[in-house]
Amino acid sequence: MKKLLFLLLGLVTLIMVSCKDTSGDYVANLLTYTQMETAFSDCLSVATEYAVERLCPEDELSYALGYGFYDYESQAYRITMPTSARAIVDSLTAHGQGALIDSMVLHINRAAEASGNAIGSAFSSARSNLSYTNHQAFVSTSNTGALTSYFKTQCGNQIKQSLQTPVQMKLNEKGVPGEWNNILSIYYTYNPQPVSIDLNGYITGKIVDGIFTEMAKAEKLVRTDATWQTTESLELVFGN
Repeated sequence: MKKLLFLLLGLVTLIMVSCKDTSGDYVANLLTYTQMETAFSDCLSVATEYAVERLCPEDELSYALGYGFYDYESQAYRITMPTSARAIVDSLTAHGQGALIDSMVLHINRAAEASGNAIGSAFSSARSNLSYTNHQAFVSTSNTGALTSYFKTQCGNQIKQSLQTPVQMKLNEKGVPGEWNNILSIYYTYNPQPVSIDLNGYITGKIVDGIFTEMAKAEKLVRTDATWQTTESLELVFGN
C-alpha cells in the first residue's frame, strides 16, 4: 500500500513538473479580458512615466544624471537637423556659421525636454481609448515590447498630431523660429532657392519616436522584473 502511495505521489510530481507553464499561455487562459486590459494599461502608464522622466527632465539633478533628449544615452535621442536641411547645414558650416546650427539644435532639444507635461497628457489620452484583440498573445509573447509597439501602431499618428501645437509653443519659448529664420536668411545669401521644411512636424515626430523607444525598455522591465510590477494587475498578469 505504501509503495503504491509513493508511486502515485511520484507520478503526480512528474506530471506537474512536465506541465510547468513557461510560455504564459496557461496563465493567460485563466485571466479575464478586464484583468489583462487593466494590466496592459498599467504597463503602458508605467512605461510612459519612465520615458518622460528620462527624456524630459524637470530638475537640475536629472540633467546632472545625463537625462534629456540632448544628452541621454550617448546622445541617442538628440534631435538634430532634418536630412532635408542637409544643404543648409553644410552651407553654413562651410562659411563658418556652424555655431548657429549648434545653437538651434540645443534649443530644439530644450524645447522637447520642456514638453513633458504635454507628452504625458497626450499619451494618457490616447491610451484611454486603446482597444485590444487577442489578449492572450500580449501576455504569452516573447516580444518584451509588444504592448508598446501595438500602442505606437494604433495611436502614434494621433499622438503626434495632438502634440504639434504644444511643441510649437515650447519651440517659440526657446527662440527656435527666430534662429531658423536667421539661418535661412544667411543661407539665401549663398543660395537663393527657396526652402520649405516642416520643422515642427519633424521635431514632434522625433519626440514621439524617442518616447516610444524608451517605453519599450520599461515594458521589458515590467514583464521580467517583479520590482516593476507595482500594481495588483501587473503582478497578476505578468508576475507568473
